[in-house]
Amino acid sequence: MSSNKKTAIRLAVTTGVLLTSNLVCADHGSLGFGIGTASPIITQPGITLPANMWAAGIITQFSSFDRASDDKLLALKNSGNTDVHSVDTFLQPSVFIANGITDDLTLGMKIPYVIRSGVRSPSEDEDSVTKLGNPSGFGDISLFGQYRFYHSADNLNHAALTIGLKTPTGETTIKTLQGDAFETHHQPGSGSWNPSAGVSFTRVMGSFSFDTNVLYSVATEGAQKTNLGDNFGYNFALSYAFGAPARNAFFSASNNAPWTAVLELNGEWQDYQKAAGVQDPNSGGHTIFISPGMRFSGGKNWNTALSVGAPIVTDYNGYQTPPEYRITYRLVMAF
Repeated sequence: MSSNKKTAIRLAVTTGVLLTSNLVCADHGSLGFGIGTASPIITQPGITLPANMWAAGIITQFSSFDRASDDKLLALKNSGNTDVHSVDTFLQPSVFIANGITDDLTLGMKIPYVIRSGVRSPSEDEDSVTKLGNPSGFGDISLFGQYRFYHSADNLNHAALTIGLKTPTGETTIKTLQGDAFETHHQPGSGSWNPSAGVSFTRVMGSFSFDTNVLYSVATEGAQKTNLGDNFGYNFALSYAFGAPARNAFFSASNNAPWTAVLELNGEWQDYQKAAGVQDPNSGGHTIFISPGMRFSGGKNWNTALSVGAPIVTDYNGYQTPPEYRITYRLVMAF
């Protein structure tokens, strides 16, 4: 296998769309999802899967939030914030599969399961805080495609167009401990069709590689007449393969660099949520994470990666439970 082909295979298994799930407020997580195995862990590269290659695996995101005390929630309510809440954690394991239709076109699908814990909100009629429960269930299935429209003759520069569609297939009727339906932004699914489009770029530089991408997702009205708000994500990643050129890192049987260090900046802007046309003042905003991580190629056709992110910008509208940290784990196989 030529070194250029290895470059494409090693990096291309990272392809996939950074489709946002049912995320609208700061305390609902803010990670897009690629199928990354090589070079960046969160950022989407500009390389597609080689023709006839399949990639499948597991992507898991865990976020911990700065839990608001009962006193803080009541103070917010008494100051005029009628719709505030607190969430302890957000966990979303997903399975995905993707196929290289041609060397320049990849299609795939992702199925998430969403678990939120510790949802609490001030009571409407009493001076107390109500424990609403832990809404969990299957989220919306995402379909995605990536078309590589440019690559240099030496296969070191790549650019691609990404399109995606989040379908209204997730659960939208999960009930609170009190027997009422959770609001849509706490449901595993949104009940809406959300299309996405973006571009990505990769530059391979020996042991280093640089990747960046942008993606815009349009939210439509879904369950409970709720529009969760448009989303714009942008990412930058610098990777370093220890001991050998980064281009051979995915297939460990043919490389001397099973370990790759990654440093990423992951930004996301979220628009306001609207329910029945009424804007929620405690929704939307801007978040940037710095996310160092490591990737390990432990077998000929498998790869695993772990990233730990910390927020460095949290510019939110109204009150939203701020994130403390975020962990992303991936296990991917190619065949």
